[in-house]
Amino acid sequence: MRLLITLLTLSIIGQQAFAQSTAGVGSMGTVTGSEAAQLLQSLSGSSATQSTTGGTTTGGLPGLPGEMGTGGGLNQNTQVENLKSMIKSLESQEGASQSESQESQKGETEETQSVSSTASSLTLSPVEQGFFSRTANLGIKLKQFGYDFFRGRPKIATAVPVDSSYVLGPGDQLILYIIGAPPNSGIPPVLTLNVDKEGKVYVPGVGVFYVWGMTLGEAQRLIARSLGLNIKLTVGKLRTFPVYVSGEVNRPGAVVVTGINTVVDALMLAGGIKKDGTLRNVIVTRKTPKGIKRIHIDFYKLLLKGEPVDIRLKDGDVIFVGPIGKVAGVGGRVKRPAIYELKGGETLKDLIQMAGGVLPSSYRYKVTIQRYENHQFLKLIQGNLSNPAFMNQKVKDGDLVLIKQVLSVPQNAVLVTGYTPYPGMYQFKPGLKLSQLLKPDFFFSDSNMKFAYIKRIYPPGSEPRYIAFAPEDVLAGTFDLTLEPQDTIVLFRFGQDQEIDFNKIRDAFVVKGEINYPGVYAYKKGEHISDILKPSLLTLNTNLDYAEIDRRDPKTLDIVKIIGFSPAKVLAGKEDIEIKPLDVIRFFPKFIYPPIKVSGLVKHSYYIPYHKGIKLSEALSKAQFEGDVKNLKVEIFRSEQSSEKSQTSLEKAENIQVKATQGEELIKENKGTVYLYDLLIKHNKDVDITLKPGDRLVIQKVAPDEIVEKVSVMGYVNRPGVFKINDKTTLYDVLKAAGGFRPDAFPQGIIILRESVRKMQEERLQKAIALMKQQLEKEEAGVMQSDLTAEELRARQAAFEAKRKLLAELEKVQVTGRISGIKVPFDLEKLKNSPYNILLEDGDRIIVPKRPQSVLIFGEVYNPSAFVYKKGITVRDCIALAGGLTRDADKENIFVIKADGTTVSSNEGSSLISWDGVRKRFIWGGSSSILDYKLQPGDAVIVPTKIHVPIMWRPLIRDVVQIIYQSALTVYTISKL
Repeated sequence: MRLLITLLTLSIIGQQAFAQSTAGVGSMGTVTGSEAAQLLQSLSGSSATQSTTGGTTTGGLPGLPGEMGTGGGLNQNTQVENLKSMIKSLESQEGASQSESQESQKGETEETQSVSSTASSLTLSPVEQGFFSRTANLGIKLKQFGYDFFRGRPKIATAVPVDSSYVLGPGDQLILYIIGAPPNSGIPPVLTLNVDKEGKVYVPGVGVFYVWGMTLGEAQRLIARSLGLNIKLTVGKLRTFPVYVSGEVNRPGAVVVTGINTVVDALMLAGGIKKDGTLRNVIVTRKTPKGIKRIHIDFYKLLLKGEPVDIRLKDGDVIFVGPIGKVAGVGGRVKRPAIYELKGGETLKDLIQMAGGVLPSSYRYKVTIQRYENHQFLKLIQGNLSNPAFMNQKVKDGDLVLIKQVLSVPQNAVLVTGYTPYPGMYQFKPGLKLSQLLKPDFFFSDSNMKFAYIKRIYPPGSEPRYIAFAPEDVLAGTFDLTLEPQDTIVLFRFGQDQEIDFNKIRDAFVVKGEINYPGVYAYKKGEHISDILKPSLLTLNTNLDYAEIDRRDPKTLDIVKIIGFSPAKVLAGKEDIEIKPLDVIRFFPKFIYPPIKVSGLVKHSYYIPYHKGIKLSEALSKAQFEGDVKNLKVEIFRSEQSSEKSQTSLEKAENIQVKATQGEELIKENKGTVYLYDLLIKHNKDVDITLKPGDRLVIQKVAPDEIVEKVSVMGYVNRPGVFKINDKTTLYDVLKAAGGFRPDAFPQGIIILRESVRKMQEERLQKAIALMKQQLEKEEAGVMQSDLTAEELRARQAAFEAKRKLLAELEKVQVTGRISGIKVPFDLEKLKNSPYNILLEDGDRIIVPKRPQSVLIFGEVYNPSAFVYKKGITVRDCIALAGGLTRDADKENIFVIKADGTTVSSNEGSSLISWDGVRKRFIWGGSSSILDYKLQPGDAVIVPTKIHVPIMWRPLIRDVVQIIYQSALTVYTISKL
């Protein structure tokens, strides 16, 4: 069964990548090492290891041996695990007991709940979202404190030791040890006593004792007095009983516990407390002889102080989690930043203590509180950690406390940071000028020379000031200022405006859109549009007729006015507008996207608007062609952007140039021409390319010497590529046109892939799956009409579900369409008149592998691998080299897959199994022992696993396995090119 899992995985993850790689061979010359590496990587998945050196690729294909002699095993991934789990379930469910089924279902439920709980913990609660909206720009994300503590899932154990304080009740099982009883007393030394539903235990020969509500120690003393003997009373098995959890928990309802479980255990069993539930006032309601008793629990005593919450549960307890109370958040330089629930009366000092106190790097003079006032507006309160009045003020609901960090710049330094080749700290000396520090080598070629700023906190403890300036003015000597200790100079790149907080930096404006130098500009009083709008600012696509200014409110940064203007009139001196701080000046392109034009042999040329992802077929859907589409092609011309700004060039795509000589001319690589026959009639998705803005599509006639039908040849031939064919082109013709075989070619293992054969194989596979489905439906119908107990019915239904999942995975299997049994001699002239010189069809893919030097073995052996071929080596020898068969090997069904794709059966050693494309079936025959079969280079020995599936399914599963194996080895062979 592990073998089947491996094959299913190979087919599912390998065939798609294989189809993509071979479909694209039409534009291939020789297959390079890097291309082979990419193919192998797409087949092997992310877990494969590859190295490409000098055009040679090595790698591991899941489920197949690695390089020769490496002993590579089977790779696994998520899909393999899913299949493995499913097959194991299928094997076990048919003969498993009902208890095993229940345990499996319980484990799945717990795992699902755990995954759900984990996923929910990753999302922000409404409380967290409210705080995050205020801290996002600071890079702070606060979580509610304490809720993860309740996300465990404790196991309920009934056989654990308890102390003498354990309270007894109906359902407890007690063990009574009698020490020193007289020999003829008739009392056994050990008695098992069960507390009945009335709370009584019966001691044979002594009487009945009422123990309900007593502690274990009290019951022991009671029985000892009655017996007049030395006894020891213990609990053998704890009773279980329900308690009820309601309110803000993830799974409210009854949970089953024992007398030693606590409130924490019950909350965990209920899925934990939701983040809109309280941790400070959880209520346990309990019935007592004196009436209803309510116990209030503050879990912060446990979470913050380590005080135990050891309230043991009693039968009928109700645990209620009410809504969360008032909250406040602490962020910044504290040891445990979080959102904390308040009980009322907490001060700022208390809140900081909840957060574990401040870090050594906290800035004592800079503490801010964001506070909501009367649900109307947000208020900012500032203070320092040394002020008792500030620290002793009461914290209010929704308060956000932020504690800043001590400045990281030394007292005798200034800091240069941002987009510069030389960031870092520089020594400060009194009188140091900005121009003395910033030199031309501090800037890149794309640095923003229009804007930078200085962050100044001087004298220490004062509010930060932000001073904007233009670096180009400093370098030109038209602007300068004296620096102060701990100044921070921040430099930017053009177009970089997302990191600038305009609530702090007010003397700046932004220029955006279709221009050469977008970004933030330092504001200068009295500046106009004409001062910044120069010809060098424009691109070839800048709209000169319209641009606009978004004028913003300095308090809210909201747009209060939009002012339109004409860049052409500004350049001509006919219009001008004064710039204000925080303006956003927008320049627009002439076209948002250049349209796509269709012309040539169509009745009417037209433009079609570009949108992201537009395909060639969509662009041509409205075309009225002049002529039969079978005789037309489309040539694609594309405007390519060069590395220089504002420079474009129109480059014509290569044209296909072929000559009309049967089976001889190679189609040159060309991505600029597509035949409409392939695109619109065959609906070949590989040629339905994604277009780009401004593409030009020119419809032209297919020249007489151009072809539509073609085949591809790759591998160890002298001229691999794509070749034209007609209805008389044979395998010999194409191999001859490809220049014949290279010296190290292996024509005996030639691979020919055909779409029509693939469809027949797929049809055969689907028929087998459909038959298995019918058998499963009949079996299910028979079970439903049979007289089974509820337990037996559940077990059968679980088995049916596992079978349905297996069939669903089998439906995903893809086949390659390989024509097996083609025997091609190295001397091509001998192929010309042989029965294997088959006619080719459009789209055939021919792959000539390299001559192998090894044989393969995998499946149920101890060391599946590739071994060096030695003349005369048999299947028995190969199994011995692999360490022998495992316990799960199916000895009766060992088979060999030959290099030409045919199969030698384990039961019919001399027979071959091959797919007959004409009769649409496999051909069987022969007899002899498979173990004595002599292998040839490139042969693969398959040792299947014993398959534990219904008997009716076994022949069908065997057919499916063989189809998958042949497809998998085909992919493996191609990946080794």
